[in-house]
Amino acid sequence: MKLKELIKICCEMLFLDVPSEIFVDSSFPQDAIANRLVGCYKLVQDELFCDYATAIRKTVVECRDGVIDITPYKLCKVISLVDGEGNDIPFRYSDGALYAEKNGKFNLCYARLPDETDWDGEVITPSPRITARTVAYGVVREYLTQTNDWAAAKQWDMRFKDALQVAHSKAVTNLPARGWL
Repeated sequence: MKLKELIKICCEMLFLDVPSEIFVDSSFPQDAIANRLVGCYKLVQDELFCDYATAIRKTVVECRDGVIDITPYKLCKVISLVDGEGNDIPFRYSDGALYAEKNGKFNLCYARLPDETDWDGEVITPSPRITARTVAYGVVREYLTQTNDWAAAKQWDMRFKDALQVAHSKAVTNLPARGWL
């Protein structure tokens, strides 16, 4: 599903009056409501990629003076930081950097945020089980939270969390024991 289609669905869920011609163009709209919904989408997308980290990457980083520059990685969560022998390296987060207790080269395993989505681009989720409809629930929740409609936001938050739980639940099938015929 394209981002503009997702925003259109969110407008319909929220009963918002947005000009229909903005959904025809391939460039970002000049409409304040649509732009706010795009901002809500970005927040929900970041939340999903940080909580359901499936875009896992590994790289070798160098720590100099206790600082590891992480700005080129679009990192949202560190899975592990280990030295060449597999020992965990203690670290702490900062803006654009990790601080480690010792210098050297380390193996960094991290969850990565996705690239920016264009207005005419596809909605990206961290898992194929998370549908665009689930993302729409999160966007609606975020919009209602930003506009201080707390009661409605709580209802949409429950829908969003329920949809995420369904997406990540594992259905267990009980098969009968194998027997001789």
